[in-house]
Amino acid sequence: MQWRLDFQQAEAPCAKEGIDSAVKGASLGEREGGSGENDRRSAPVGFAATEALASMRKFSQEDLSTESLSAEINGRTVAVSILPAMGSNLVSFQVDGRELIHFDAQGILADPEATTGAFQMFPTPCRLTGSKYSFGGREIRQSKHGEQVSIHGLVRDEQFAVEKSDRELVSTLEIGEGHPVLEGFPFPGRVTTIHRLISGGMELHFAFENRGDSPAPIGFGLHPYWRIPGDRSEVLVQIPTDNIMELADLIPTGKLLPVSGTDYDWREWRSLEGVEIDAVFYPKEPEDAAGITFVDEEIRLVLQASANMRHMICYAPAGQPFVCLENLTCSPDDPNLYSNGFEEESGMAVVPPGEKWSGWIRYTVEPV
Repeated sequence: MQWRLDFQQAEAPCAKEGIDSAVKGASLGEREGGSGENDRRSAPVGFAATEALASMRKFSQEDLSTESLSAEINGRTVAVSILPAMGSNLVSFQVDGRELIHFDAQGILADPEATTGAFQMFPTPCRLTGSKYSFGGREIRQSKHGEQVSIHGLVRDEQFAVEKSDRELVSTLEIGEGHPVLEGFPFPGRVTTIHRLISGGMELHFAFENRGDSPAPIGFGLHPYWRIPGDRSEVLVQIPTDNIMELADLIPTGKLLPVSGTDYDWREWRSLEGVEIDAVFYPKEPEDAAGITFVDEEIRLVLQASANMRHMICYAPAGQPFVCLENLTCSPDDPNLYSNGFEEESGMAVVPPGEKWSGWIRYTVEPV
């Protein structure tokens, strides 16, 4: 079933100087806007991210045609909607009628370089220094349509093919000869994602099948904008990691900085009131769940993930009606970190020819 989005949109966030913060040197407390091609986070809708994103195509009203699912499972109602023409972006996720995703349809139509919903990042989640990296003895320039792409990967404006069953939306993208993604990711293959309804929530399963004749360097992340319907003082966040990654202009250096005794320690529940953060947390152990508690609603969103998703980004710009808690298999700039000797910290996966690489993320809502 297809239907067209006609949500009543929240006021689109606007550009704000100082949204970005970087951890410079060894000082956890130093927060400073970056400069240069990596100095802006393409995040709030309406925040024009001009850092080498000219390759993003202009979206039209037709691109807002959704594929949707809903089901009652163990007495709880779960519903999801995705946009196949926008990289199978998850634009609605409801549990018992409560909308969890912040999505601004009109904002992304006005500015295709803006981001909203819960979109896929592949093959290089987040930033990529200089839109290039070295792998397998060659330099790879990440571009589409002749334009360099330095953030959020190559698939979020691609048309996915979608098959639907009672509880699953299966999206596939064939990256073969002539496909625009192959220009900046010269590794033929198939990307598959499954949005699966479960009791009290959903799972996102992802996979890449390498159909080329050489190993492929990849990473995957999901960038959800979690909706904050009320006061940020009523929202608590927990991130169970012992370190953040040191950043220079929002690019990891490879060095890990302990969170203990700093403002970046979110191992216990903390309020978002007055908080402005943009940080990479690592490593998250498979048995550890992150979460967001909506105190006034007496519900908690629990985030769990497969063992290969050890990185997490928390992005919470001041004054915006969302918080981003992002599960990733790798760090920003992962292929360059990998080349510089930080293989474990980078999290970059290398998929041999003919093999498949996969993982999953689980979101559930529970009472508190």
